[in-house]
Amino acid sequence: MLIAALAGTLRARAGATSATLARLADTHREAVAEASIITQVRAEWATPGAAIRRADGSPRVIQRDGMRWELRVTDVEGLVDLYTAPPAVLGLLPGVSAGELSSARGRMIATLAPGDRYLSPVQTMAVMGFDPAIRARLLPLVTQRARTGEINPTLAPPELRGDAMLLSEQDIAGGDLAQISARLLP
Repeated sequence: MLIAALAGTLRARAGATSATLARLADTHREAVAEASIITQVRAEWATPGAAIRRADGSPRVIQRDGMRWELRVTDVEGLVDLYTAPPAVLGLLPGVSAGELSSARGRMIATLAPGDRYLSPVQTMAVMGFDPAIRARLLPLVTQRARTGEINPTLAPPELRGDAMLLSEQDIAGGDLAQISARLLP
């Protein structure tokens, strides 16, 4: 009886380990595909004689290895900076309260040494308390590399552009740094 129970436990553990390894393999495959697509976009933009492109955050859908990806190349001055954007610019982010976001940012910055930042916008949004679904939705719209907290509406992604045109907190700079984002589509 004891041996049968032990054998059953070992089979259950083996099944759980197998399922975990399968999820890790899928996650790894997605991460490698994302890195590959971003590398491809960088190469396309760096090609001498390539057509002039605007880094305005317009989405482009591509398919690779059975996965559909939404790609965006956005000038960072057209994105909402998580560290420096004033409340009016934070309010451009869809589905997020500017007041709550501003409070969360204040709490987050209070835990950092002056001048420090988290390594990525994903990490910053996680520390601010956003769940994975909200982080994935907001990632193409945010940065932590803008010169100022103001936004250049002409370089903003389509989701932000119209409302950004109405703000007084506008910037006219752009063209120095672009951000590439890739999101796996269902």
